[in-house]
Parts: sequence; C-alpha cells; structure tokens
Amino acid sequence: MSTLTSGEVAEYFQSIHGYTYTSDENVPFWLPFSSDVVPISVMYHTFIRISQDGQNISPEAEQVLQQGGVEGNVGTSPRVLDLITNCGTWAQEMAKEYPTATFVSVDVKPLRAFVPHPRITFEVYDLYAGIAEPDASFDVVHARECVPSTKNFNFLLREMHRVLKPGGILVITEIPVQGYEWDDPSKVLESAPNRVKGVRLFREALEFQGIDLSAWEDLSTRLEPTHPLWQERTVEPDVGIVELAVPSTSTRGFGSINLRTRLVPTGPWHKNEAQRAVGFLARILLVNAWKGLVPLAMIMGVEESEVKLLVDAIIEEYMNEETKGYIKCLRWSARKI
Repeated sequence: MSTLTSGEVAEYFQSIHGYTYTSDENVPFWLPFSSDVVPISVMYHTFIRISQDGQNISPEAEQVLQQGGVEGNVGTSPRVLDLITNCGTWAQEMAKEYPTATFVSVDVKPLRAFVPHPRITFEVYDLYAGIAEPDASFDVVHARECVPSTKNFNFLLREMHRVLKPGGILVITEIPVQGYEWDDPSKVLESAPNRVKGVRLFREALEFQGIDLSAWEDLSTRLEPTHPLWQERTVEPDVGIVELAVPSTSTRGFGSINLRTRLVPTGPWHKNEAQRAVGFLARILLVNAWKGLVPLAMIMGVEESEVKLLVDAIIEEYMNEETKGYIKCLRWSARKI
C-alpha cells in the first residue's frame, strides 16, 4: 500500500452529499471518512480491546499462536489474516506480541500509509470478490467490523473458512447497531426516544444497501456445520457471484463456537471506575458515528434538516448522563472443522 501515489489513493474515494466514502459501488456506505479518521480508528481499536478485557484475540487463538500454529510446532511461524485493516493498530500490536507470527492485513481502501514491517503485509483489494489467498493457508483469521462492510457476509464467511487451516481459529468482533436498557440489558433500549428512532433509521439505511444485519443475531448458528451456507457452492465469474448449492461431500463449518458478550456503557455514568472509562470512550465514538447517519439517511431520501435535528437530539441524550444505556461488544471464537 505504501507504493500507491496520491492520485491512486484518491481513486478509492468519492463524495456523497459532501461526505467521503469509498468509490467502489460494491462496498456499502458505513461511516464517512474525515480528517480525523485515523485517530478515531485508533481510538476504536483501543475501545474494542478494553471492552474485551484488554485482549486483542481470543484465548483459543492465543493458544494456537503460542504453540506455533495448528500443527503445534513451537518455533514455527503461524500465519494470521486480519480483516479489515483500518488504522492497522491491531496487526502492529499483534506482531509485537507474537514475534514468530506473520500477518496479512487486508482492506478495501487505503486509509493510511504504513511503515514497512518484516512480518506484516498490508494489502488493498476488492475483498468482496474473495480473499486472494490459497486454501488452508492461515492458522488464525481475525475479522472486525465485517458485517457492515460487505453486501454478502455469508460469502465472506465462507472465504474466511476456506483460507483457514483445519483446526484454525476464526475470531469475529462486532458491535451491532442497537441499544440496550441500563437496568435490564436483555431488553432493547426504549427509554431514550431519540436514540430509539435513530437506531431504527440507521439499521434501515444499512439494510437499504443490502447489508445483512441479521448476522449480528444468528452468527453462532451460521458457524455450525449443519447450517445451509456450508453446502458446496459454485461461482460463475462471467455474471458475478452466483452461488448454487450442490450436495456437500465433506463436513464444513466450525466447532467449539464461543460467543463472548461484553456490556459497554454509552457514557461515563457507571459506578465502576473501569466501566466509566470505557463509557467515556464509547460516548466519543458513538457521537462521531451518529453524525454519519446524516448522509446515509439522505441517500434514502430523508431531508437533511430532518435527520440533522434527530442527530442533534441523540447527541444531547448522550451528553445527559441521566440518560443511560448499553451497547454490546460481541466476539465469536470458533475452530474450523
């Protein structure tokens, strides 16, 4: 990615209603890019890590890396695939923590330039068309924020499965667009009316583009080998990705599926000091994210003035510490069969 010229970098982006997005029509609009996108991305990475008790990876993946890969040869070089790069901090921290591992980090846009690292390869390409790696070539696949980054999450999930070695670990981290009540986090948020309306509109804007939001609710089931998505598929390149199920001749999918859910306060209102700290970070990130609703709603035909009024009201709710709530940071860890 460091070899791209400024002109080539510019080709990856376009302006929609005055907001910057990727120019590839196959990549859905998620959050717009701004001048502070890199520090915001670094903050988001830190927020995810803190939310998961300081862990960059699941214990199952950590074990695979520490033992030198799925074959268990200490001293060998396990391979890790990272999706999606964004600021690149995850791959850089992991390379420092696991000095024998090598990393391939892929994104659909060149967010920043990177100082070359002997064990990290940063790549930019049309990920939605497939992962440009051989079958069974990685010991660990790490995926973050992939659900809203593709219009065909099932295809990407099968691709992650394909490039994993048997026994390799898949780690997926997502924060669904949804709020939850502070006094009963099992209930969807209803006590903050503007936020409730905003969540509904945000999800509608993402689904409008073909994003599969139901993956946030049923990913554990999709990972199971009995799920239909693990039937054999064929791809017709002349007409795009057309997946036709044919009888499977082998067991595919994942076992040892573990979902780790962490509740995150949407502001610094929690009585626990650590939760207050993560809630402070969450509020900064959420306020930034809600501003991204404006162009998404406009794409659907909502008047700019209308959605801006709603976003302002939502931000006011966040700044009022009496209006409490949670979001959830979800991390799945599963072993390829």
